Formats: sequence, structure tokens, C-alpha cells
Amino acid sequence: YTPAELATLPPKARVRPSESLQPEQVQAMLCALETEPIDIRTMITLFITTGCRRGEIMGLKWEKVDFETGQIKIDRCLHYLPNRGIFEGDTKTGNTRFIVLPKEAVTLLRKYWAWQIERRLLAGDQWQDTGYVFTRADGTAQNPNTANWVLNTFCDRHGFERVHPHIFRHTFASILLSNGIDVLTVSKTLGHADTSTTLDTYGHVIEDAKRRAAVCISETIFDRKKA
Repeated sequence: YTPAELATLPPKARVRPSESLQPEQVQAMLCALETEPIDIRTMITLFITTGCRRGEIMGLKWEKVDFETGQIKIDRCLHYLPNRGIFEGDTKTGNTRFIVLPKEAVTLLRKYWAWQIERRLLAGDQWQDTGYVFTRADGTAQNPNTANWVLNTFCDRHGFERVHPHIFRHTFASILLSNGIDVLTVSKTLGHADTSTTLDTYGHVIEDAKRRAAVCISETIFDRKKA
């Protein structure tokens, strides 16, 4: 007999609804990025177009980039702890996923790859070939917190309100769901453990999409019937 069997479990905590940018805000940022150095432009563009977590972008290696198919493989994450420094580990859910990039992001990533090769040649013997896409001047891994600094300074230069890299993950998901991409696909792309996380986090977006679907049916069927 186990007394705990009679216990009433607390209700599952609901995930707080996500905040995201509007498409026009993202477009304004993309326009501003055209004036930025290619390393900054590439980093922020990947945040916008992949929905990846900060550590996943900072932990991305060139061997996980497939230029032919336009995909990146996300299976590792870069972390930082004061008592341990920078280290590589599993993604938050331990899952592996492949993300197809927009052609504009692939083109930019190719240019950045060529730029990094030139940088490597200039560094000579000082360069450490770690394989990371985003590195320090000597080729070593960057602290994941660098992404926050890059984004903050970018926003300050162009008069945008400061945002956390994670807001692009929410924006990415909201755009997909608002445009009819199914929840399972969005969940897999984001690397959620299951679709319930996606439903809890982006339920408000899904409800908006349902209402638009109802309006679409009304306009397509009933309005034409009246005509």
C-alpha cells in the first residue's frame, strides 16, 4: 500500500503565452541588417529564419550545414557556466532536427563562409579550427551570451527596442502558425518534446488562425451564395 496513490496531483502549469514581433518589425530589422558587417548580419538572420535557441545557433558547426539541400542539422547546443566556461552539450530536449533555410539565408551563409575562410588565412597559426560557424578572432567558440550583446548593440545602432534572441523563436513560430503550417511541423521544427508544448505556448496564435479560417469559409461559401 502506497499512501501517495491517494494524493491529488497539482494541475499542469500552463506555459505563458509568447510575445513576438510583427512581420513589419522583422522586415525593418532585415533592412537595417543590410548595412551591418556580414558576421552580425548572418547571426541575426539565422535567429530570424530558423527559430533556433541561442545556444543552438552559437553551437552550430559547418559540418552541420548542407549548402546543397539548404538545410542545417541541429543536434548540439553551446552552454556557458562561470565555474566551467564554454562547453558543448545536448539540445534542450535531446532531439535532432533538420531545418530548411530560406534561399536568402543560404546565399548569405555562403558569403559568410567565404568571409570566414579569409579571416582564417589572415589569422595564420593563431587560428584554432574548432569548426564553429560563429567564432572569436582565433577560431574558438564564442560565449553564447555574445549573441545578446550583438543583438543589443544592433538594436541601439538602429533605434530598435532591445529584444532577447528568443523573441525571434516566438516570432518564427507565430508566422508559421498564422500562415497555416500545421502544429506538428512547427513543433518538430522548433525541437519541442511534443506538440502539447507548442499548443500551450502558441495557443493564442492558433485560435486567431481558426477565426480567420471561419471568416474564409464564410466569405468563400456564403457570400458567393448570396451573390
